[in-house]
Amino acid sequence: METEKGDKYKENEELKLKFENVIAIGVWIKTIGQIIETIGVSNLFLINEDPSSGDEKVVSAVWIETVGQFLQTIGVSQQISAINEEVTFKAQELEIIGVSLKSFAHALEAIGGIEILQEEKQTDIMDFIP
Repeated sequence: METEKGDKYKENEELKLKFENVIAIGVWIKTIGQIIETIGVSNLFLINEDPSSGDEKVVSAVWIETVGQFLQTIGVSQQISAINEEVTFKAQELEIIGVSLKSFAHALEAIGGIEILQEEKQTDIMDFIP
């Protein structure tokens, strides 16, 4: 019976590691996408002849989100390769800081988007809100 429990534990640990690796791959893919979005939004902002306060908020938010996404990705990756609890704890802190930055960025981006939308309603000039 104990061998059965031991085998089950080992099997669960192997599955856990596989799922953690899948998560890490997904987070890295999101990071690459975030970098692509940041480049596009930044270039769009640079060619905008008359950027509004909302535009500035959106581009700032996208950059903050990118930093947060990168920190989250590093934290997730470090957790998988952690050699002890202290390293795991530091990696978890980094991941949480990244998620927190992303949350702040999402709020800022929403505020900027609302400002752009309100401006569009007043001017009847439609713009792209990333």
